[in-house]
Amino acid sequence: MKTFAGLFLTAITFLLFVSCQQEANEENNTAAIQGEGIQVSDAWARPGAEGRMSAAYFLVSNFNVEDDKLLSVDTDVARTAEVHESYEREEGMMGMREVPQLNLPAQSTVRFEQGGLHVMLMDLTQQLSDGDMFKLTLAFEKADSVTVDVPVRL
Repeated sequence: MKTFAGLFLTAITFLLFVSCQQEANEENNTAAIQGEGIQVSDAWARPGAEGRMSAAYFLVSNFNVEDDKLLSVDTDVARTAEVHESYEREEGMMGMREVPQLNLPAQSTVRFEQGGLHVMLMDLTQQLSDGDMFKLTLAFEKADSVTVDVPVRL
């Protein structure tokens, strides 16, 4: 009896998992066909002291039918803003390197996140504290530039 109950619970858990995955996939597919142009969403940045560094994270969605490229980023809160990626070096240590141009395939979303792609804000021109907000402009090869409000949070 215990074996049957265990199998039954496992089967129910699996079916719930598959159902949730299908709903998530349907939501993602719906979002892909409802957008227009290039959109930046879910932006946020880490706090940082003046003269030091911070990082910004967000999603970039290219709803166009053509591939595009992110060419540069700009903001008034840092003397230098660059797209960087985290990577694992040969000796197993993590490193970061600049990404001079980032490909944005048509009908796709690229995630800027901790431990992956991010915008490095170097030599901050002001203190960035939890609750602050600043503007970040992304310039693309084909699409118009997009300026987004970036909240600072922990």
